Amino acid sequence: MPTFFFEIEDGSGITDDLGMELADLAEARCEAVRYAGRLICDHAGNFWNSGDWKMTVTNDKGLSLFSLQFVGIESPAIMATSQRA
Repeated sequence: MPTFFFEIEDGSGITDDLGMELADLAEARCEAVRYAGRLICDHAGNFWNSGDWKMTVTNDKGLSLFSLQFVGIESPAIMATSQRA
């Protein structure tokens, strides 16, 4: 079973030294979306403060297979509403 590595670039960076054995690329894509959601939710303050967030998935040879990129942008209207409360 191939091993996939999930590297995070968010200003602090998370290096995946262990990787995850998954059946194929389709399963790795699914896991990347799940993992990204968990990380962003668990570290929401950092995500919304830093703006750019990227996960690059590589194989055991270091070849980049695909990336997920997210940008958190707060609407000025939301900030104005929260300041009224």
